[in-house]
Amino acid sequence: MPASVRHCAVLAAALACALAGAAMAGPVTDKAAEIESMTASGDYQGALAASRDLTAALWDEVPGIVFSETLAVAEPAAGFGLYNPRPDTRYKPDEPVILYAEPFGFGYGTAGEGLFTIGFFVDLQVLAEDGSELANVQNVTELNLASRYQNREFQANITYNLTGIQPGKYRLVTTLRDKNSPKSGSFETEIEVVAAEDGGG
Repeated sequence: MPASVRHCAVLAAALACALAGAAMAGPVTDKAAEIESMTASGDYQGALAASRDLTAALWDEVPGIVFSETLAVAEPAAGFGLYNPRPDTRYKPDEPVILYAEPFGFGYGTAGEGLFTIGFFVDLQVLAEDGSELANVQNVTELNLASRYQNREFQANITYNLTGIQPGKYRLVTTLRDKNSPKSGSFETEIEVVAAEDGGG
């Protein structure tokens, strides 16, 4: 599924849960009808502009940071959607854990000279297989982007170095805290650390 379609689908689902179809239903329906009318009349430029306005309105209504994609990757992504999935989540001791995520619903800051900023503080919680907490560290790293456009597509490249972790199964809970709004969101990644002789992904 294309990233843009995936965003719309997840965004719609998040809004349905958050708004229960009430407050935004009228404006969304009206704007959708306007877009449909413009498309029918051949005004594709106007329809696209109206769809961007609709996306912006929906975006601001998402109550937290939501993710359209999260997975372990072989190396940091070169850009949004430009990633190579890791074949498994088995790691040798001290092997970096590289994650890719596509957050949305975030806010925007300004950096002057016409630049918009996107940024997150990243927190990590490490849970053992039985659910017990082994570590809970805030501000493990930060994610930042400056652009002259209010990008909706943002790829989060996150690398964890779990130095000294013992072989076993773990859950990594990653939390992104938006620098430009009160919003935050989390996702989980299950990994297994194996003895060096057993090999990793």
